[in-house]
Amino acid sequence: MKTQYRNTDLDLISAGALDQLNHHLEAAGMALLGHHQIGEGDWTSVFEIIGDEEDRFHANVDATVVAMLDVLEQLPPSERQIFDQCSLREFNAAYDVGDEPLDFNQGLSAMTISRMAALKMSLRITLYPGDE
Repeated sequence: MKTQYRNTDLDLISAGALDQLNHHLEAAGMALLGHHQIGEGDWTSVFEIIGDEEDRFHANVDATVVAMLDVLEQLPPSERQIFDQCSLREFNAAYDVGDEPLDFNQGLSAMTISRMAALKMSLRITLYPGDE
């Protein structure tokens, strides 16, 4: 199996309802993968960006994160307030890990990291082992 980029999720956790923000993000081209209550009152939502014919949003982590930042930076004030109140605003980049190629790397540009920092976002990396 080859090591390759899989996708990036946007993970949100909030003490308040996320419905209004969820609806806006879906209308802006993001797919809501899950939304449920966790713990005593916290809500979580998980999103992916919807790809296009060329699948340019899923080519690599930077392209995917940039596409999601483009949506998040354009949030109207009421949705931006909900976003800003989230206790977790995180991109979770996932990779399938295999035996080849010998070396594999991807990165985020300084501009992408700067844009994430402006939104007070974090990055998590998830590695999925190849099939035996």
